[in-house]
Amino acid sequence: MDPRRPESFIMRWFSRFGDFFGLSLLWLLCCVPVLTIAPASIALYDTVAHCLHGKEDGPYRRFFRTLKAELLPGLGLSALWGVVFTLLILGYQITTTAGSGTLAATYSMLYAGTLLIPLAMFLWVIPIQSRFRYRFLDLHRTALSYTVIHLPTTAGMLLTMIVTLVLLLTVPVLFMLLPAICATVQAWLIEKVFVQYMPEDDDDDA
Repeated sequence: MDPRRPESFIMRWFSRFGDFFGLSLLWLLCCVPVLTIAPASIALYDTVAHCLHGKEDGPYRRFFRTLKAELLPGLGLSALWGVVFTLLILGYQITTTAGSGTLAATYSMLYAGTLLIPLAMFLWVIPIQSRFRYRFLDLHRTALSYTVIHLPTTAGMLLTMIVTLVLLLTVPVLFMLLPAICATVQAWLIEKVFVQYMPEDDDDDA
């Protein structure tokens, strides 16, 4: 079929819509045990980067292959960041209930702003783990450095995540599409950074 024909364009976008739906559903199902959130997110990003943002075929096969490969390190990431975010959220709740007035409100807002730093770092951890091979501590050092060095990309990633969360809270049914769409937008931002650290003739094993 001629790719310039309208029906070819429509079929291509129907296929892309199906991939968004299928990958989002897979990600949601794989996140049900909670501890598998990180490996599922790594698998989603890797699949999107190669098959939706890139041109590789077989997105579902790649998703399960990556999920299997990243399961053990991903469980460690889920445990660590689950504890981190739980403590940070508890701290925020304490700041919002500890006092009242302008000073307390200002302190709560400042604390909420600082939550963006660990969130941004976690948003870098997932794609870095999917594309490179670092030891656990080095992975987080690299994620922190990327958060600061590539600040415009970090801001774009945070904005994408915040918009996605707002949409999900407003229209929960979008859970069936937005995870993969969010990952695709972030891959468009992140892969521009990653290409700076990869040799031109390298592919996955940079």
